[in-house]
Amino acid sequence: MKSIHAKLTILLMMFLMSFSLSAQEIIHKNDTIPQYLGSPVVVFDKEYQRMYKRYKRIAIKVYPYALQAADVLDKMNNDILSIKKRRKRNKFLRQSYKKLKTDYKYVFLDMYTSEGKILTKLVARETGMTIYDIVRKYRGRKDAAMFNLMGKMFEQDLKTPYDSKKEYVLEAVIRDIESGKIDFDKTAKTIDKDVYKNKKIEAKKNKKINKKRTKKYKKERKSREKLNKKKAKQKKKENKKSDKLIKPVQIHQ
Repeated sequence: MKSIHAKLTILLMMFLMSFSLSAQEIIHKNDTIPQYLGSPVVVFDKEYQRMYKRYKRIAIKVYPYALQAADVLDKMNNDILSIKKRRKRNKFLRQSYKKLKTDYKYVFLDMYTSEGKILTKLVARETGMTIYDIVRKYRGRKDAAMFNLMGKMFEQDLKTPYDSKKEYVLEAVIRDIESGKIDFDKTAKTIDKDVYKNKKIEAKKNKKINKKRTKKYKKERKSREKLNKKKAKQKKKENKKSDKLIKPVQIHQ
């Protein structure tokens, strides 16, 4: 009854919230009927809420790097315009690539595949260019093809542009970050080689511990199931014995 009452309360609240405070009166024959004009109510189902929470957790981690990518590209474009000689321009691009690689190599290696996918989409959102287009512009077709091939190995298509309509849940998360509804630190943090190695060692240890725990749990579950089967079998035998001991009652007329 409580759950039914709660559902009815929610529906009633949604119904009331769908109306604005202003009302218009319409005349129907001899009666005056108030007509309320309201804005539509957006209802979020469980699947949307699940996806929103997941994207929120990932976006908080990877969005700073998408913003950093946009800033770096703007700076690079401005610097390239000031360099007239092609040789110096190529040297500048090589140095910029080397610096980015040094700063963020272990950050990206430390990411999960799902986080890499979201980052790829957000970079396209912030720069207006896909990862493939960026690499092709600044590193050439050969490197772009190689990066795209590597991306496909990790289930990522670097040529896919950002579509806000298709990625409506992710877009909602980013808009909430931009509006300040979600606490967000836009600092793009770096990880050095030693920190990355230590994290990997720690992750490996935790994996072994979890593996042992899972193995122990499975073993205990099997022994419990075996014991329960043994008890059920014993009880069945006892029931059969008790059935044999019970004699039929004769009724004398």
